[in-house]
Amino acid sequence: MDIWTDYIVLCDFDGTISETSLSDFLYRKFASCGMMYSELWAEDRIGTIEEIENSFKCISASKEEMENALASVRLVSGFLDFYNFCHSNSLDLIIVSDGLEWAIRFVLERSDVRDIGIMSNQIYFRPDGFRFKFPYFDPEYPKIGVRKLNIVNRFKLQEKKVILIGDGKTDIEAAQAADYVFANNSLIDFCRNKNVPFFPFKNFHDILGTLEAGHFSVHE
Repeated sequence: MDIWTDYIVLCDFDGTISETSLSDFLYRKFASCGMMYSELWAEDRIGTIEEIENSFKCISASKEEMENALASVRLVSGFLDFYNFCHSNSLDLIIVSDGLEWAIRFVLERSDVRDIGIMSNQIYFRPDGFRFKFPYFDPEYPKIGVRKLNIVNRFKLQEKKVILIGDGKTDIEAAQAADYVFANNSLIDFCRNKNVPFFPFKNFHDILGTLEAGHFSVHE
């Protein structure tokens, strides 16, 4: 039996799989308010829902115009090899992101990554404007659109060993509950400060090398 069938990978997208945050990319290019609401979110003064809804009120571009711009976004080195490794080894891989599923799926499909689960916020393009749904919102944690801790716990109840890959504040709660954590950027600082075991990574070649070795060597 394949050793990976009992595991699941929950992976952040913005700044982890993509080289930049897709929402921030769109705000910079198309929103008349620019990064104002994103910066308020980063300062923890507003939540994800308020950030997204207010920022998109400042966007007049069409879906096609935004997708034409998103076509320039690059994936982090090694992700396609990592994706193929997961697919070949029956290792479930799901993207868990506080961004927008539409933008994530568009960027991935340009690299022929199609059969992948995405748990994220949703945007709908209507004749009278943008509409949003937040299916993973938890009212007990109102600053975040997708509460990743709940998702980690859901899979642990299914007796899955959860491998979390992340880089920022939306991954903090989940990192404390996951079985294994691959951390980048500010998530490294959090894990060190809170004594959460983790593996540092710069790109997916680092992660792939650890998994291919067949064992985990925790960095503290």
